[in-house]
Amino acid sequence: MSVFSKVFQDVPRSGVISVRRAFNSRLIILFTVLTLVLTGTVIVTWEQLLRPHYFSWVERRYPGVENADYRYKLEQRVEHFFISMTVDVIVVSILLAIVDHKQRRLVAATEQLAHSERVATLGRVAAQVAHEVRNPLAGLLLYSVHLKGKLEGKLPNGDAQLIDKIIETINHLTATTEQILNYARPVTLAPKQVDLNEVAKDVSQLLSTEVSAHNIETEFNLNNAPVTGMLDEASIRSATLNLMLNAVQAMSTGGRLTISTGQNDRNLWMTIRDTGAGMTPEQVKQIFEPFNTTKSRGLGLGMPYAQKIIQQHGGKIVVDSRPGDGTQVKIELPANGRSTS
Repeated sequence: MSVFSKVFQDVPRSGVISVRRAFNSRLIILFTVLTLVLTGTVIVTWEQLLRPHYFSWVERRYPGVENADYRYKLEQRVEHFFISMTVDVIVVSILLAIVDHKQRRLVAATEQLAHSERVATLGRVAAQVAHEVRNPLAGLLLYSVHLKGKLEGKLPNGDAQLIDKIIETINHLTATTEQILNYARPVTLAPKQVDLNEVAKDVSQLLSTEVSAHNIETEFNLNNAPVTGMLDEASIRSATLNLMLNAVQAMSTGGRLTISTGQNDRNLWMTIRDTGAGMTPEQVKQIFEPFNTTKSRGLGLGMPYAQKIIQQHGGKIVVDSRPGDGTQVKIELPANGRSTS
C-alpha cells in the first residue's frame, strides 16, 4: 500500500479526488502567477537597467553605419538569450522548490505512518499480553483474599503481613495491565464545550498533595476569558493529568510548575512548564515512544497516551526541553472541534 493510499484510506474516494483536484488547481495557479510576475520583473529589469548600458557598449564597440545590421543582430541575440535563460532558471528554481517541499512533506508523512504503525503493533501485542494476564491475576487476588480470611488470627503478625504484601503486589500488577489495556483501547470522543482554564485548575487540584510533597510552587497564567472548545472532557482531563504529573515528577527536589492557557480564532492552547533537569534532544525525540521511560516506576505510557488523545482531537503536542533548563509541553487544539486539515 502506498503512502498516499494509507493517508487517504479512510476518506471517501470522491472526497479524495475533489481534494486532489483543488490542490492541483491551486498549485497550477500559484506556479503560473509566480512565473508571470518573475518573468515581468526580468523583462522590466532588462529594459530599464541592463539594456541601455549594454546597447551603449555595443554602440561603442561596433560604431558606424556599416555595423548597424551586426549591432542589431547582436543586441537581439543577447536580449533573447538573457531573458529566456533567466526565465528558465526561475521556472526550474520554482519547480525544484515545489518538489523539495513536497518531498519533505512526503518524508514527514512516511515517518509519521511508520511511527503510528509501530505504536499500533506494539499496543496490540501489549494489550494481548495484558488481557491474558488479567484473568489469572483476578484469580490470584481472589485466592489471596480468601486465604487471608481463612488464616485471620491464626498467624503471627509478620506472616499475616506477607499475605497483605501479596495482595498489594497483585493489585499493582492489575493496575499495570489496566493501564496497558486503556492505552491500546480505541478512544471514542464525545465532544462538548470544555474550558481549558477549568481543566487546568481541576487537574492541578488533584495533584495538590504530590505538589506539596515535592515542595513545588504552582503558578497560573490563565487567559482572562474562558478558553473553550469542542473537546472530550474526560480524555482531555486524563491527558492533562499525565502531562502535569510528568512535570511534577521531574522536580523531585522542588521547583516551579507554570500553567498557561490562551486562544485565537482557530486554536486553543495550554502550556505546562517545569524547572526540572530537562532533556537531551535524543530524549525529546523518544518521549512519545510507548514503554520508553527513565523512571524507576511506571510504564512510559503517559506521554504516548496524551499524544494519542490530542491527535484524535486534531491537535498536537510540542515539547521544548534543554538539559538544565526544564521542559515546556504545549498542547494545541482546534477551537471548533476536530481539524479537517
